[in-house]
Amino acid sequence: GEVWVDRWWWHQRLALGLANDKDIINNNHDDNYNYKKDIRQLRQQGTCLDNLQPGRSSHPDHGRGAMASRFLPKGSIVAPVPVLPVPRDELRYLRKKEWKEVEKWRKKKRKEMELKTITNLDDQTKAESREQGVGKKVNTIEEDDGDNTEAALPPGMKWRQQLLLNYCFGHVNSSVLLFPYGLFVNFINHAPSEVVRNLGDEKYDAPVANVGLRWSDRWVERDTVSGKDPRTMSPEELFSRPNPAGLVLEYVALRDIRPNEEILFDYGSQWANAWNEHVRHHPASSSDDNGNGYGSPPLNDYTPAYIMEEVATNLRTAEEQLTYPYPDNVFTACFYRYSDGNDDHYDDDKKFNAQSINTNSKTKTRAIPWKMSRGLFDMTNLRPCKVIDREPIQTGGKKMAYTAIIQNRPGLSPEEQIPKGVKHIVSGIPREAFRFVDRPYTSDVHLEGAFRQNIGLESLGVFPTAWLDLKSEE
Repeated sequence: GEVWVDRWWWHQRLALGLANDKDIINNNHDDNYNYKKDIRQLRQQGTCLDNLQPGRSSHPDHGRGAMASRFLPKGSIVAPVPVLPVPRDELRYLRKKEWKEVEKWRKKKRKEMELKTITNLDDQTKAESREQGVGKKVNTIEEDDGDNTEAALPPGMKWRQQLLLNYCFGHVNSSVLLFPYGLFVNFINHAPSEVVRNLGDEKYDAPVANVGLRWSDRWVERDTVSGKDPRTMSPEELFSRPNPAGLVLEYVALRDIRPNEEILFDYGSQWANAWNEHVRHHPASSSDDNGNGYGSPPLNDYTPAYIMEEVATNLRTAEEQLTYPYPDNVFTACFYRYSDGNDDHYDDDKKFNAQSINTNSKTKTRAIPWKMSRGLFDMTNLRPCKVIDREPIQTGGKKMAYTAIIQNRPGLSPEEQIPKGVKHIVSGIPREAFRFVDRPYTSDVHLEGAFRQNIGLESLGVFPTAWLDLKSEE
């Protein structure tokens, strides 16, 4: 699922020095509250939020990065880093086909356990079992493996990890991950520390980390229910809090940082080792075109949606795609608002839907012209569609207008959902209103072997010991 964070509210409080102001907390989101503070109070209590700005990284493989927007002296706060606790297990997933394999394997293993349990009973116990029902309860997979059911996978199968893992702070011995949502802090790239840099024998000219990370005791808030500092809670207590806010780290300048200099942070030895191993197995792809450095080997039948957008000036119809199909990882979508159609067709479609539920009516076909309206090209109006025809806008011209079957997608409001049983056809759609879209989990960052590793905090000494609930792998 998506992670939703009220950035505006938190950053407003932080910038105005109100993060621990009881009045503003009690007047939560009150539009009549006086947010104005004396300039001296702002300088003493406020935090600057615009020390970072996005830019192009100086490292050729990093793509985008975070740049200093002004001179930042050594020891100064570069940026506050509010973090959201995330259970590590929640970032694991399997695809549908893999889940089917898991279910089949678990069912087979349960039968084997049941047979093993019955076989080990002596004759007297078997007789008692038949008479009293003893022995019907068999060992579960988790009892056999010493792990919970969801962790038990067939030999050779591993959990997949969500892309969000790459942006979280974590510790190898903890089930707690921390997702940072500060302004531009997710643009900060990795560079080794001075200590790591000096370990090698060869001359090392690459840039080194210029910021460190620490807890901001000024902004960390105690739990509103228990009164505890969240850093002293167990992972179970931490995740069960009604309000997950209140945890704030901060990047601090390790030396003077010049304006427009790239901000770099040491992701830790666990991350560096994982990345080096990834590059060793996938030397052809140390980064991707999006600049996140988390690429993986390209596949012959894979073409990113943004590449299709550049090369496909004319769209193929559904019939043409039977012979010349698009790559399996993309589909066509267009900007369209169902509620923008005339009221007559909208009301007729709703009535037909109500009737079809009771009478099993056949599919109704509705065709209307596409029309432009204010705000139409907002991404919330992008929905799947199937192109069925095209024709030149002008006789002999190259510019095409398209006819397409408009489809629903998850998350649409009720007024935007085309009723079940209605085939909604729209004509006269310009090419500019179409987009190629990557199917879920098929973009380049989801290819087999794509890099997944959280940012490590093991060596900084900032990770709370109360959160270290996993055994060491050593």
